[in-house]
Amino acid sequence: MNNIKKVLLGALTIFVALSCEDESLAPIVTFDSAGHGAYIRLVTDSETGSTLMNVLTQSDFDASSYGYSVEFVDDNKGRNVSEYVLSLEYDDNDASNGDNSQTVELRRFNSSSFAENADGFQGVTGITISSADLTSALGIAYADISSGDNFFVRGSLIMNDGRTFASTNSSSTVRGGAFRAIFDITLPAACPSDLAGTVDYTTTNAWCDGTGTTGTVDIIAMGGGTYVFSDWSFGAYSICYSPTSVADSEGITFTETCAEIAFTGFTDDFGDTWTFTSSITGNDWTIGWTNTYGESATSVVHWPTTIPFSLAP
Repeated sequence: MNNIKKVLLGALTIFVALSCEDESLAPIVTFDSAGHGAYIRLVTDSETGSTLMNVLTQSDFDASSYGYSVEFVDDNKGRNVSEYVLSLEYDDNDASNGDNSQTVELRRFNSSSFAENADGFQGVTGITISSADLTSALGIAYADISSGDNFFVRGSLIMNDGRTFASTNSSSTVRGGAFRAIFDITLPAACPSDLAGTVDYTTTNAWCDGTGTTGTVDIIAMGGGTYVFSDWSFGAYSICYSPTSVADSEGITFTETCAEIAFTGFTDDFGDTWTFTSSITGNDWTIGWTNTYGESATSVVHWPTTIPFSLAP
């Protein structure tokens, strides 16, 4: 047994000695032994405006802009970076326009435009991308843009030695939130939507006995202008089942797109399909509803102010 131990220890000694003499045998790749890259880091609290390009009206669109500042991270605090380049990709979602998508160069910053920040990193401060910058670069107008289009700003760094670093050749770790990387920026063309809140309702003609009720219901934002009511029965379930019963399915939705409302989801958690009729008079939104389980009623949502939307055709 002692002889076996001596052989093993001798082999380990030879491996360690070879590893020390030949760096190619090192089992761990360190930062010093790896190739050095670079990435674009968002300066904390530097963002201004909004990434949303508001297409509700021409004046809203003209006023839309997004601002930010960046610093360059490499093994020399950005001093190995020669240029910061922004390209612009336009994605037109309107098939009737044909293939109107295109990619152009938006802006280019060379080292003479860089400034050193308080942390010693080279970067660019006060970058502003306005709606006019986008349309001018692409040669399009406000009339060509519709809700659902996207402007993708792609950032890349060109190094002094000619290498280029962008999101396409950077690791997912670097692109993660912890590193505050900002290679690419999406500027969606859309309309803001802020309907979340609590509203009063009056419900009549509950299917079980023809009675009605009043109460309040929450409008819950699901993101992207999509909403659900906290009780799609508007109190009718409390009449027909139990005082605490509600129809709170997230499979039933309505969507606001540029101040137009449309029902977009119709299947509840039990697999039943809901059908709606809808009309607006003054501050009242009347919703007639029925489903394949045989439930139905007429409900009026009382908006606290002038209703800020119309019904989609």
